Amino acid sequence: MKHLNLSIYIIFVFTVIIILLNRFTPFYIADYRVHFFFLFFAASSFMIIIGHLFKKLRSNQSIIFTFIIVGTLCLLKAFFTWEGDWKTQTLLFRNINDNNKTINFQLSAKRFSFGYKKRIVEIYHLAPFVEWTTDVDTLYIDKSKWEKLDLQLNEIGLPVEH
Repeated sequence: MKHLNLSIYIIFVFTVIIILLNRFTPFYIADYRVHFFFLFFAASSFMIIIGHLFKKLRSNQSIIFTFIIVGTLCLLKAFFTWEGDWKTQTLLFRNINDNNKTINFQLSAKRFSFGYKKRIVEIYHLAPFVEWTTDVDTLYIDKSKWEKLDLQLNEIGLPVEH
């Protein structure tokens, strides 16, 4: 049981750190499914830790029931608060020295209203679903470090042929 408790604490700390980084820093989880995964495991591990502290959630049935309840609550939270992911419409520039760095024009749908939020950001791709985003002003770009692309992308991220 000690190994289970230690692993639950490790899962809780790791997932909460990822969620807090996503919320309060330029670290951005670009896929809603991955974000839901971290939210679900952070909330579930927290509930299991609380249950163990109060001498509850000792059986496998109660832990499975807790997963179902937390999963349902996370789905409801996601449905009512999701603002839409940022989707790249145009790849404006690519860094000459590092192909993982790009400057993108992105749109995000506004929830329960018509229209989009817009932004231009420098993105450093850390993993397929994780990015480091920084707002950038394209007027002050060092042209010796950036290659101009102006590449339009479709809804799945592939270049649009004209």
